Amino acid sequence: MEILLQEWLSIKGLILFTIGLLAAIIGVLFGAAGFILMPSLLLVGIPIHTTVAVNKFATGISALSNVVSFVIKGRLSLKKYFSFMIVSSLGGVLGALFAILLPEQIMNVVACISLIFAFMMVLRSNKWIVKNVMETEEQRINKLVPFAISMYDGGFGPGSALMNITYFLKKQHHYLKAVELTRMISLSSCTGAFLFYYFTGIVNWGIAIPVSLGSIAGSFLGLKLIPHIQTKWIQIILPIIFLFLIVQVVTDLIQ
Repeated sequence: MEILLQEWLSIKGLILFTIGLLAAIIGVLFGAAGFILMPSLLLVGIPIHTTVAVNKFATGISALSNVVSFVIKGRLSLKKYFSFMIVSSLGGVLGALFAILLPEQIMNVVACISLIFAFMMVLRSNKWIVKNVMETEEQRINKLVPFAISMYDGGFGPGSALMNITYFLKKQHHYLKAVELTRMISLSSCTGAFLFYYFTGIVNWGIAIPVSLGSIAGSFLGLKLIPHIQTKWIQIILPIIFLFLIVQVVTDLIQ
Protein backbone atom coordinates (compact mmCIF):
# COMPACT_ATOMS: atom_id res chain seq x y z
CA MET A 1 0.00 0.00 0.00
CA GLU A 2 2.87 2.37 0.87
CA ILE A 3 4.52 1.67 -2.48
CA LEU A 4 1.26 2.44 -4.31
CA LEU A 5 0.86 5.69 -2.37
CA GLN A 6 4.39 6.77 -3.30
CA GLU A 7 3.65 5.98 -6.96
CA TRP A 8 0.43 8.02 -6.92
CA LEU A 9 2.25 11.03 -5.41
CA SER A 10 5.16 10.86 -7.87
CA ILE A 11 5.64 12.87 -11.05
CA LYS A 12 4.19 9.94 -12.95
CA GLY A 13 1.13 9.99 -10.69
CA LEU A 14 0.68 13.73 -11.31
CA ILE A 15 0.89 13.17 -15.06
CA LEU A 16 -1.71 10.38 -14.87
CA PHE A 17 -3.97 12.58 -12.70
CA THR A 18 -3.73 15.41 -15.26
CA ILE A 19 -4.51 13.04 -18.11
CA GLY A 20 -7.63 11.84 -16.27
CA LEU A 21 -8.66 15.42 -15.46
CA LEU A 22 -8.45 16.71 -19.04
CA ALA A 23 -10.03 13.57 -20.50
CA ALA A 24 -13.01 13.78 -18.16
CA ILE A 25 -13.67 17.46 -18.95
CA ILE A 26 -13.65 16.70 -22.68
CA GLY A 27 -15.74 13.58 -22.05
CA VAL A 28 -18.49 15.38 -20.14
CA LEU A 29 -18.70 18.27 -22.59
CA PHE A 30 -18.31 16.48 -25.91
CA GLY A 31 -18.26 12.73 -25.20
CA ALA A 32 -14.70 12.21 -26.41
CA ALA A 33 -12.75 11.35 -23.25
CA GLY A 34 -11.10 8.39 -24.98
CA PHE A 35 -9.62 10.73 -27.58
CA ILE A 36 -7.51 12.25 -24.78
CA LEU A 37 -7.18 9.36 -22.35
CA MET A 38 -6.17 6.39 -24.48
CA PRO A 39 -3.55 8.06 -26.74
CA SER A 40 -2.09 9.84 -23.69
CA LEU A 41 -1.73 6.63 -21.70
CA LEU A 42 -0.17 4.87 -24.69
CA LEU A 43 2.18 7.84 -25.11
CA VAL A 44 3.53 7.44 -21.55
CA GLY A 45 4.19 3.76 -22.19
CA ILE A 46 1.09 1.99 -20.82
CA PRO A 47 0.34 -1.33 -22.67
CA ILE A 48 -2.77 -1.33 -24.88
CA HIS A 49 -4.89 -3.79 -22.87
CA THR A 50 -3.96 -2.10 -19.60
CA THR A 51 -4.85 1.22 -21.21
CA VAL A 52 -8.31 -0.03 -22.18
CA ALA A 53 -8.90 -1.44 -18.69
CA VAL A 54 -7.78 1.80 -17.01
CA ASN A 55 -9.93 3.77 -19.43
CA LYS A 56 -12.99 1.75 -18.41
CA PHE A 57 -12.28 2.14 -14.69
CA ALA A 58 -11.54 5.88 -14.85
CA THR A 59 -14.48 6.67 -17.15
CA GLY A 60 -16.78 4.51 -15.02
CA ILE A 61 -15.77 6.27 -11.79
CA SER A 62 -16.15 9.65 -13.46
CA ALA A 63 -19.60 8.70 -14.79
CA LEU A 64 -20.63 7.31 -11.38
CA SER A 65 -19.88 10.63 -9.69
CA ASN A 66 -22.04 12.42 -12.26
CA VAL A 67 -24.91 9.92 -12.11
CA VAL A 68 -25.04 10.11 -8.31
CA SER A 69 -25.25 13.89 -8.60
CA PHE A 70 -28.03 13.66 -11.23
CA VAL A 71 -30.05 11.24 -9.09
CA ILE A 72 -29.69 13.31 -5.91
CA LYS A 73 -30.84 16.42 -7.77
CA GLY A 74 -33.82 14.52 -9.21
CA ARG A 75 -32.74 14.99 -12.82
CA LEU A 76 -32.28 11.30 -13.61
CA SER A 77 -34.48 8.31 -12.72
CA LEU A 78 -32.55 5.04 -12.50
CA LYS A 79 -35.83 3.15 -12.23
CA LYS A 80 -37.04 4.58 -15.53
CA TYR A 81 -33.82 3.70 -17.36
CA PHE A 82 -32.87 0.53 -15.44
CA SER A 83 -33.39 -1.67 -18.50
CA PHE A 84 -31.02 0.54 -20.50
CA MET A 85 -28.39 0.14 -17.79
CA ILE A 86 -28.69 -3.66 -17.90
CA VAL A 87 -28.47 -3.72 -21.71
CA SER A 88 -25.48 -1.37 -21.68
CA SER A 89 -23.69 -3.45 -19.02
CA LEU A 90 -24.10 -6.59 -21.13
CA GLY A 91 -22.83 -4.69 -24.16
CA GLY A 92 -19.75 -3.63 -22.19
CA VAL A 93 -19.01 -7.22 -21.14
CA LEU A 94 -19.36 -8.52 -24.71
CA GLY A 95 -17.19 -5.72 -26.04
CA ALA A 96 -14.45 -6.54 -23.52
CA LEU A 97 -14.67 -10.22 -24.46
CA PHE A 98 -14.26 -9.44 -28.16
CA ALA A 99 -11.34 -7.13 -27.36
CA ILE A 100 -9.53 -10.03 -25.72
CA LEU A 101 -10.35 -12.50 -28.50
CA LEU A 102 -9.91 -10.30 -31.58
CA PRO A 103 -6.59 -8.93 -32.84
CA GLU A 104 -5.98 -5.23 -32.22
CA GLN A 105 -5.94 -4.56 -35.99
CA ILE A 106 -9.49 -5.87 -36.38
CA MET A 107 -10.65 -3.79 -33.41
CA ASN A 108 -9.20 -0.71 -35.11
CA VAL A 109 -11.15 -1.54 -38.29
CA VAL A 110 -14.37 -1.83 -36.27
CA ALA A 111 -13.60 1.48 -34.56
CA CYS A 112 -12.95 3.19 -37.89
CA ILE A 113 -16.19 1.96 -39.48
CA SER A 114 -18.23 2.94 -36.40
CA LEU A 115 -16.74 6.43 -36.24
CA ILE A 116 -17.19 7.09 -39.96
CA PHE A 117 -20.85 6.02 -39.73
CA ALA A 118 -21.46 8.31 -36.77
CA PHE A 119 -19.58 11.16 -38.45
CA MET A 120 -21.78 10.92 -41.54
CA MET A 121 -24.87 10.92 -39.32
CA VAL A 122 -23.70 14.16 -37.73
CA LEU A 123 -22.98 15.82 -41.07
CA ARG A 124 -26.40 14.97 -42.52
CA SER A 125 -28.03 17.65 -40.46
CA ASN A 126 -27.28 19.96 -37.57
CA LYS A 127 -30.95 20.40 -36.63
CA TRP A 128 -30.69 17.75 -33.89
CA ILE A 129 -28.88 20.21 -31.60
CA VAL A 130 -31.81 21.39 -29.46
CA LYS A 131 -31.36 23.07 -26.10
CA ASN A 132 -34.91 23.31 -24.77
CA VAL A 133 -37.20 20.56 -25.99
CA MET A 134 -40.34 19.63 -24.04
CA GLU A 135 -40.43 16.13 -22.58
CA THR A 136 -43.42 15.16 -24.75
CA GLU A 137 -41.46 15.94 -27.92
CA GLU A 138 -38.67 13.48 -27.14
CA GLN A 139 -38.68 10.48 -29.44
CA ARG A 140 -38.58 6.86 -28.28
CA ILE A 141 -35.10 5.45 -27.67
CA ASN A 142 -34.19 2.12 -29.25
CA LYS A 143 -32.22 -0.08 -26.81
CA LEU A 144 -30.32 -1.70 -29.67
CA VAL A 145 -28.35 1.48 -30.37
CA PRO A 146 -27.02 1.97 -26.80
CA PHE A 147 -26.27 -1.78 -26.70
CA ALA A 148 -24.21 -1.63 -29.90
CA ILE A 149 -22.37 1.49 -28.75
CA SER A 150 -21.72 -0.13 -25.35
CA MET A 151 -20.15 -3.15 -27.07
CA TYR A 152 -17.82 -0.81 -28.92
CA ASP A 153 -17.18 1.08 -25.67
CA GLY A 154 -16.28 -2.10 -23.75
CA GLY A 155 -13.82 -3.25 -26.38
CA PHE A 156 -12.29 -0.01 -27.60
CA GLY A 157 -13.97 3.17 -26.39
CA PRO A 158 -12.87 6.42 -28.09
CA GLY A 159 -15.93 8.23 -29.46
CA SER A 160 -18.52 5.97 -27.78
CA ALA A 161 -19.92 8.67 -25.52
CA LEU A 162 -19.95 11.06 -28.47
CA MET A 163 -22.00 8.50 -30.41
CA ASN A 164 -24.48 8.29 -27.54
CA ILE A 165 -24.77 12.07 -27.24
CA THR A 166 -25.35 12.31 -31.00
CA TYR A 167 -28.02 9.60 -30.86
CA PHE A 168 -29.94 11.24 -27.99
CA LEU A 169 -29.76 14.63 -29.67
CA LYS A 170 -31.17 13.04 -32.82
CA LYS A 171 -34.04 11.79 -30.65
CA GLN A 172 -34.80 15.41 -29.73
CA HIS A 173 -33.42 15.33 -26.19
CA HIS A 174 -31.92 18.67 -25.19
CA TYR A 175 -28.17 18.76 -24.74
CA LEU A 176 -28.04 18.48 -20.94
CA LYS A 177 -30.45 15.52 -20.98
CA ALA A 178 -28.35 13.84 -23.68
CA VAL A 179 -25.27 14.26 -21.48
CA GLU A 180 -27.10 12.82 -18.44
CA LEU A 181 -28.29 9.73 -20.33
CA THR A 182 -24.86 9.28 -21.89
CA ARG A 183 -23.14 9.38 -18.48
CA MET A 184 -25.60 6.75 -17.20
CA ILE A 185 -24.93 4.45 -20.15
CA SER A 186 -21.17 5.06 -19.89
CA LEU A 187 -21.32 4.03 -16.23
CA SER A 188 -23.11 0.80 -17.16
CA SER A 189 -20.93 -0.19 -20.10
CA CYS A 190 -17.70 0.69 -18.30
CA THR A 191 -18.76 -1.28 -15.21
CA GLY A 192 -19.48 -4.39 -17.27
CA ALA A 193 -16.24 -4.09 -19.24
CA PHE A 194 -14.10 -3.28 -16.22
CA LEU A 195 -15.36 -6.28 -14.24
CA PHE A 196 -14.40 -8.50 -17.17
CA TYR A 197 -10.92 -6.96 -17.39
CA TYR A 198 -10.51 -7.15 -13.61
CA PHE A 199 -11.26 -10.86 -13.43
CA THR A 200 -8.84 -11.50 -16.30
CA GLY A 201 -6.07 -9.78 -14.30
CA ILE A 202 -5.40 -6.89 -16.66
CA VAL A 203 -6.04 -3.96 -14.26
CA ASN A 204 -3.01 -2.05 -12.88
CA TRP A 205 -4.14 -0.12 -9.78
CA GLY A 206 -1.01 2.01 -9.69
CA ILE A 207 -2.17 3.51 -12.96
CA ALA A 208 -5.95 3.28 -12.51
CA ILE A 209 -6.20 5.19 -9.21
CA PRO A 210 -4.48 8.50 -10.14
CA VAL A 211 -6.22 8.57 -13.52
CA SER A 212 -9.57 7.96 -11.83
CA LEU A 213 -9.02 10.70 -9.24
CA GLY A 214 -8.33 13.10 -12.09
CA SER A 215 -11.45 11.85 -13.88
CA ILE A 216 -13.65 12.54 -10.85
CA ALA A 217 -12.36 16.12 -10.59
CA GLY A 218 -12.68 16.64 -14.33
CA SER A 219 -16.23 15.31 -14.47
CA PHE A 220 -17.45 17.89 -11.96
CA LEU A 221 -15.58 20.69 -13.72
CA GLY A 222 -17.15 19.60 -17.00
CA LEU A 223 -20.66 19.74 -15.54
CA LYS A 224 -19.99 23.27 -14.30
CA LEU A 225 -19.04 24.30 -17.84
CA ILE A 226 -22.08 22.76 -19.62
CA PRO A 227 -24.49 25.71 -18.96
CA HIS A 228 -21.97 28.03 -20.63
CA ILE A 229 -21.68 25.93 -23.79
CA GLN A 230 -23.48 27.57 -26.71
CA THR A 231 -25.38 25.58 -29.36
CA LYS A 232 -23.24 26.87 -32.22
CA TRP A 233 -20.11 25.66 -30.43
CA ILE A 234 -21.53 22.14 -30.22
CA GLN A 235 -22.49 22.16 -33.91
CA ILE A 236 -18.91 23.03 -34.83
CA ILE A 237 -16.92 21.09 -32.22
CA LEU A 238 -18.67 17.69 -32.35
CA PRO A 239 -17.93 17.02 -36.05
CA ILE A 240 -14.35 18.25 -35.59
CA ILE A 241 -13.79 15.84 -32.69
CA PHE A 242 -15.27 13.01 -34.77
CA LEU A 243 -12.88 13.86 -37.61
CA PHE A 244 -9.86 13.80 -35.29
CA LEU A 245 -10.99 10.45 -33.86
CA ILE A 246 -11.27 8.98 -37.36
CA VAL A 247 -7.82 10.32 -38.32
CA GLN A 248 -6.37 8.80 -35.14
CA VAL A 249 -7.88 5.36 -35.83
CA VAL A 250 -6.89 5.40 -39.53
CA THR A 251 -3.34 6.34 -38.52
CA ASP A 252 -3.24 3.32 -36.19
CA LEU A 253 -4.44 1.10 -39.05
CA ILE A 254 -1.73 2.13 -41.51
CA GLN A 255 1.15 2.04 -39.04
